[in-house]
Amino acid sequence: MNMKMRDIKATKRICVIIVLTALLIALVPPFAALSADDARHSPRYTDEVGLLTASQVSELTAKLDSISEKHQFDVVITVTNSTGNKSSRLYAADFYEEQGFGFGEDLDGIILMLAMEYRDFAFVTTGYGLYAFTNAGQEYMEKLFLPQLKTDEFFEAFMAFADAADDFLTKAKAGERYEKGNIPLTTQERRYARIWAAAISLVIAAAVPAIVVGVWTSQLKSVRKQDFAGAYIRGGSMILNLQRDIFLHRSVSRTARSNNNSGGGSGSFKSSSGRSFSGRSGRF
Repeated sequence: MNMKMRDIKATKRICVIIVLTALLIALVPPFAALSADDARHSPRYTDEVGLLTASQVSELTAKLDSISEKHQFDVVITVTNSTGNKSSRLYAADFYEEQGFGFGEDLDGIILMLAMEYRDFAFVTTGYGLYAFTNAGQEYMEKLFLPQLKTDEFFEAFMAFADAADDFLTKAKAGERYEKGNIPLTTQERRYARIWAAAISLVIAAAVPAIVVGVWTSQLKSVRKQDFAGAYIRGGSMILNLQRDIFLHRSVSRTARSNNNSGGGSGSFKSSSGRSFSGRSGRF
């Protein structure tokens, strides 16, 4: 009887071991795939200068990862000291490819690059991004983060870039990508529009009464202003024997020639590998 009990217990242990082994085998492939995916590219935020704090890096990276996985479209930001002898856009495109970014065969994604030596910036896109980020859309997108870059609010600028990419991709997938004719005003542009509207309203409010009073006043005058002195001179009483023009002074206006050699540009171009990219660049 004891022998049978021992056999039953041994059989149970063997069954438990088999079940646990099967579960481990089932769980290993997902982890292996996840590790391979993590290893295929660098972190989506890299910074060799150190613009952000550790907590900001963590928050920004999490946001970039979330948006990238949500849309299956890499959203990347990198900060470097210099682009070397490359233009800003070419450097960004080559970095994107060399670091293994991009979803699918077309390497769908977008990258924002800052080079702090001369305060250059560039953002370029490829794959599905060539459809989602039109030229007009790129011009609008630049307005969403460039003001923060100019005031060295780097974390705010990077978060604005990430939010803009999320918005652009959502619109494109809904068939409502940003093009000429449906570009909204930025917050700053709306503020300026309200200020101008208020100023015009004040001018109109002041001008209408002034016009009415002017009309009434003109009806009370019997003497009109004369633009020339001829009416005040008796005929034949004044004879000019000498007339001449005297040059007194001259006014010269000069405009400084632009010295922007940042390698800025916009539109389509090729990376060093020959892949098609599109994007904008300049200085902040």
